[in-house]
Amino acid sequence: MKLGAVVVVFNPEEDVVDNISSYAQWCDYVIIWDNSPSPIFNMDSESLKLTMSIPDHTPFQYVSDGSNYGLAHAYNCAIDIFRNYGCTHLMTMDQDSRFENFVTFRKRVEMLEKEKYILAPVINSFCDDTQNELISANDVAQSGCVHPLSMIDEVGLFREDFFIGMVDVEMQLKAVEKGYRVFQIGGCNMIHQIGSGRTVNWCGKIIHLSDYGPLRHYYDSRNRILMWKEFPYDISFHGKIKHLIGRLSLCIKIFLFEDRKFAKIISIIRGTFNGLFNIIKPY
Repeated sequence: MKLGAVVVVFNPEEDVVDNISSYAQWCDYVIIWDNSPSPIFNMDSESLKLTMSIPDHTPFQYVSDGSNYGLAHAYNCAIDIFRNYGCTHLMTMDQDSRFENFVTFRKRVEMLEKEKYILAPVINSFCDDTQNELISANDVAQSGCVHPLSMIDEVGLFREDFFIGMVDVEMQLKAVEKGYRVFQIGGCNMIHQIGSGRTVNWCGKIIHLSDYGPLRHYYDSRNRILMWKEFPYDISFHGKIKHLIGRLSLCIKIFLFEDRKFAKIISIIRGTFNGLFNIIKPY
């Protein structure tokens, strides 16, 4: 197996170097795709490789031109690069993710590389290394997710008009339609921060907040509804109602506890409207 890893960053925190270092040295090709308005790393590629413990012989690219075309575009560009190098698998990573035992994870993926599987670590849940059973999942987070490139040849590329929200789930549902299965590997843990990770205590109850910006809320709201139409079997009527109630609950949390309240709530309403009426417009 030849594993190409692409991590997409956007104005990351300082711990991004440690996060990438937790897996990069054991990959066969590493790409850092920087969607920030200006480059976050002010050093040449060789110095950057040394900082992240990437071996000299491992191909590496740092891509930054001040543009942001979303996650799916970065993933699709990386796929072309990895194919040309001869990689067999793609691993997508977020800037906020850090593996606890990547070597174990890679070994398990290599043992299963001939299967029609999408494989991912367990997230934010300590597991003993001996607990290496496969855990079936409907879908998994894109960070740490390993996709066979042969599968992508079969089902198609990531959907670029989704930009960011639900990019991973849409790919996984396409794969399931072609007979692939989605698993997490027990005993392989990844620490992943969802949004800001901020919490507030309200009336004795802990409220978890993402502090996502309006753009993220727009695509999350729109793309989930667009997927109801692309994969009508995936969610029941009850599930759709539950999702819409969840959007309302999110608006209430934003109104009570987050900044930029108006812009975020309008983005959720606009995204929901555009999804319901099949309006494929960017943010």
